[in-house]
Amino acid sequence: MKPFLITLLLLSLAGNAVLAVFAYRQSFPAVPAVASATGAAASGAGPGGVPAKPAASAPVNWQTLQAGPNLHELVSNLRNAGFPPAVIRAIANQLASDRIDRSALDHMPFWKQNFNNPEYVAAQQQAAAKQRELVAELLGPDARASATMEPAARERRFGVLSDEKVDQIDSITREFNDMRTKLYADRKPGDTQGMMSTQTAMEEEMHKELATVLTPAELEQYEMRSSQSASRLTSNLKSVDVTEEEYTALFRAQKAFDAADPARSGVMNADAMALRNTAQAALNEQARTVLTDDRFYDYLKGADANYARAAQFTANYPSITPAMTYDLTQIERDYQSAMMTLSSRTGAGLPPAERMAQLTAARKDYQDKLNTLLGAETATAYAQRNRAGNIIISSAPGRTGP
Repeated sequence: MKPFLITLLLLSLAGNAVLAVFAYRQSFPAVPAVASATGAAASGAGPGGVPAKPAASAPVNWQTLQAGPNLHELVSNLRNAGFPPAVIRAIANQLASDRIDRSALDHMPFWKQNFNNPEYVAAQQQAAAKQRELVAELLGPDARASATMEPAARERRFGVLSDEKVDQIDSITREFNDMRTKLYADRKPGDTQGMMSTQTAMEEEMHKELATVLTPAELEQYEMRSSQSASRLTSNLKSVDVTEEEYTALFRAQKAFDAADPARSGVMNADAMALRNTAQAALNEQARTVLTDDRFYDYLKGADANYARAAQFTANYPSITPAMTYDLTQIERDYQSAMMTLSSRTGAGLPPAERMAQLTAARKDYQDKLNTLLGAETATAYAQRNRAGNIIISSAPGRTGP
């Protein structure tokens, strides 16, 4: 490159840098300086009422604000300097974290520093509790949950609840979340049913405590935002637009299903799965009265594992409508329930010949219904897929809420 062009390029870069610095400085207003303690500076007048020359004051920076080991004085200095509460909270949280004794955590080898280790969980929870206490002592009311949340996030989680009730809910849910974390860390290998049963009991107890704080209407509004049922429903509706009235009706149906679902307690035997199939069918019919158009079938792709899997098969057959896919799901569910009943203790008590006859009859009824709905050729392809090991079985809920 020629020397003349190099010179122009360097001058252009230098000019851009100057403009960037100027724009950056202009975009931030000056932070007010820490006021001088002299009376003249405070009154703005000198002897005899003659205006005094402004006293020089130190610029606001970390050295002029911090007060050594006295964190209370530091918080006071930050407030006097006009810093926003969110900034003060962030600084207070960081300084409080720095002062918490974490030796119990630091002395653990890295392979023990995980939430499967009860000792690690206990140390983490103890440190977090001490940090919260120190921050609350430093900030007072500014440390409350109701004061720390952005308006949009608060409305999404709590609706229009008062500050007092928001703070009470936050305390209750934090306590139960800590218990849930400890339960997970203390779980015994292979005891999934015991852990899920205990967690269900904890959820019911938390619901009771929330009911002592909120009115029935407030509790429903809160749970429509922040419960596990709400979490499952919003996931099911990720591709479906609904009104608030429709959402409320669907939530009530989802909550009733969750309460009746034996899988919540880790029960996975044939009797329990037959009950779950019945509850799923009831949930689907309730949702159908709310979503009276094709949104219902989009909803089912998230809400009903049987329908989602059947839809994967029927997508290869353009002549099969979503309504026919739903009928196929019902046929499949009825067949599952019949087979599960015959496989349960009730079925095992039948004489072998009678039990075999009922199994044969259930299979024939299933195949006849498939032929009627899909046609013999498509029904055979569907049945062959199931015989290959892909028979549709309702799964236990895999998601959990806040």
